[in-house]
Amino acid sequence: MSIDSRWRLRTKNNCLFIDDISHGKIILQHNARPNLRPYIHPLRLADGSVCLTEDSPWHHPWQHGIQTGFHGVNGCDFWLDPGQHPDLLIGTIEPSNPRISDETSSWIIESIWRHTDGSLLLVEQQTWSLGMLGEHLFLDLNWMLQAIPNIHIEQHAYGGLFIRMPFRRDYGASVFNSAGQRDDDTEQQAAKWVNLHMPIENSHAGGGIVVLDHPTNPGHPVKWRVDGQRGINPAPCISGDIKLTADSAIHYCYRLILHNKLLSPDQVDELWVGYAEK
Repeated sequence: MSIDSRWRLRTKNNCLFIDDISHGKIILQHNARPNLRPYIHPLRLADGSVCLTEDSPWHHPWQHGIQTGFHGVNGCDFWLDPGQHPDLLIGTIEPSNPRISDETSSWIIESIWRHTDGSLLLVEQQTWSLGMLGEHLFLDLNWMLQAIPNIHIEQHAYGGLFIRMPFRRDYGASVFNSAGQRDDDTEQQAAKWVNLHMPIENSHAGGGIVVLDHPTNPGHPVKWRVDGQRGINPAPCISGDIKLTADSAIHYCYRLILHNKLLSPDQVDELWVGYAEK
């Protein structure tokens, strides 16, 4: 998609920035620093007023805004950060510098997933694009994992794309999904989409993120992790383990829609249909 005239994409110090020229603010920063998994933080609403992500909260210090990862990749963990658990083999994710696509609001970050023994396990490619749907800012992710040797990803209660918003227990949050379930009842359930909205400090309206699971994704509709602090995760490993033969690849597509007004289920269904037809 073409670049909106209000945005400027640039890279510096292994990070991609999207500047909102009209408001003089950074609305998105995609961090790809050496030996740390790539992650998006901060991510703001279209007017730059509210930050929707949180980096390394006290309750889950290994979570960084919007990120990817799995447990148990050929016996090695890629969910926690290296050094965070003495009893686990925790691999390293080594990202490349972000690469901006010419004349579009898209960018690519490629990473190597390396076992603690030094061997290469996966090549990851994240292709992101930014756009507007009416008043809503959205992010599309095309996520590819290519196996170097044969790969076995263990079944687990969470893993894949993860979104951490700035949850505060005193304020609460609202979660509902395409299956009609709400709040804690959405945990480990299959759904086409999940919508999360919460009060946010210094914002009268709060903010939210809808995550849409594309119907071409393996195992659609995916089962979701919705944790006690309202981290959300379409997790393809909940239903079973994932096996890749050497040199094969698996692809997932997601859309994240940012909003400051609580959307109705019918409104989110309409957004999902538009994405599913894309």
